[in-house]
Amino acid sequence: MNVVTTPRPRKVCSVLNKNISFSKENNDVESTETIKTENGTQTKFGKGKVKLMDWKKYHRLNVIYAFIEELERDYPAICTVSVIGKSVEGRDIKMLKISNSNASNTAVWLDASIHPREWITTAVVTYIADMIVKNFQNLSNSMTNKDWHIVPVLNPDGYEYTHTHDRMWRKNRACYDGEFGVDLNRNFSYGWGNNGDEGSSEEPNNVFYRGPAPFSEPESTAVRTIMETTGLTYRVGSTKDLTYYACGTSIDWSYAIAKIPYSYMIELRSRRHRFKLPKDQIMDNCIEIWNAINSLMDYVDNQKSI
Repeated sequence: MNVVTTPRPRKVCSVLNKNISFSKENNDVESTETIKTENGTQTKFGKGKVKLMDWKKYHRLNVIYAFIEELERDYPAICTVSVIGKSVEGRDIKMLKISNSNASNTAVWLDASIHPREWITTAVVTYIADMIVKNFQNLSNSMTNKDWHIVPVLNPDGYEYTHTHDRMWRKNRACYDGEFGVDLNRNFSYGWGNNGDEGSSEEPNNVFYRGPAPFSEPESTAVRTIMETTGLTYRVGSTKDLTYYACGTSIDWSYAIAKIPYSYMIELRSRRHRFKLPKDQIMDNCIEIWNAINSLMDYVDNQKSI
């Protein structure tokens, strides 16, 4: 999970400039009804099915999207949900914006699940969104004077695939030469393809396949298009600085090309469990990162005043 702030406020709009194919998701629902509970938000789907958004387990894409849409319905003064692009298989890439609409606000970007097997990242950013929205009036100025842009699932096709087919799937679901998947965090233009196969791969069957060209994928293209059209810089998940060498990543591109003044990578739990973090650790990890985000916002404001 990565966090990016930029000192200039920008308006974010929904964009999609690439022709793609559309497919209907198996768990799409026609209507929803929400019921408040002490431990979370119960969202009732269609034919009596009830989903509970909480942080005691990992949730499917439709529950995540229903959760942010319910925040928009309940807190319309500060919450807006928009579609920033489409995935390879036609799923929406949805973003929650939290803002008091002050023109002087600094912009902050949080996203999760660019590598879809990293379920904990989605749990953490949705927890942060829930905490900001429901406690907005009581938070410090360093939290409320920001425009928060939160994408809980940047790779929706891959995220659903990890729930239905392969828990450890890392890439999106594009098909090249009969092989599926591009590592979206090797598909950004800065450093793309550098050092041969040391930091990424040109082979479609490789887990680090960088795609046939920079920004060949609609998911990474959506991020780039928003930045060029609005000036707001987004940064997506990468762990190269703490784990192993990688090139063509969003971190390098956003720092070197987009000139982001404050860019940080947050490596979430855990070395022991890797991508299969037990559900009983979700809340602890959420609280840890919530405290870290509070401290980071204080730091950013202090730097601006120097």
